[in-house]
Amino acid sequence: MGFNLRRIITIYAVELLVLTVLSIIGFYVGRLFINESMVTSLGNELRSAAELGPNYIFLHNLAVDTLMAVPVIGPFFFVFALATTGFVLGVYVSYTLNSPVGLVLSLLITMFFPHGIIELFAYAFSTSGSLLLTGNIINTMRRRGSVNRDGVITLIIYYVISVILLYIAANVEYFEITALKGMISGMIS
Repeated sequence: MGFNLRRIITIYAVELLVLTVLSIIGFYVGRLFINESMVTSLGNELRSAAELGPNYIFLHNLAVDTLMAVPVIGPFFFVFALATTGFVLGVYVSYTLNSPVGLVLSLLITMFFPHGIIELFAYAFSTSGSLLLTGNIINTMRRRGSVNRDGVITLIIYYVISVILLYIAANVEYFEITALKGMISGMIS
């Protein structure tokens, strides 16, 4: 059992890469697959979700995080969730702003505002624990090792850390949303 910071940082870097690449793809070709009414519906859903508060944001992200933590399927869900998020972000920006600069700004906000950094690290912890136990399962099947208590405990510790980080991220995200909303409405009035 051990804390593998290198693996967590590597997974975090992969998250940034996948989000960036899929957002660019979504921006340039997403209109071929997703129509404007779906994007409008998504925008309305996101606005209403933000109004429901930090607990709603936390529970939504917790569901995603929990699937990422499951051994064997977690790493696949990790890639799927990030690819989908990146692609949809690109499509959304394509329809709403239709500007590469807007895409860059959206990516910066998504990945480097405090809530994004915390949330992505939470997912990196879950996926790291899942990958560790998945490796133990594969080694057991190859008769080169076994699934042991330390691997399970490490997964649980990583998952608990990720849940704590997600709770913090949800509250920070809600604060960012309400602060930005207040600033924007203050500028308009």
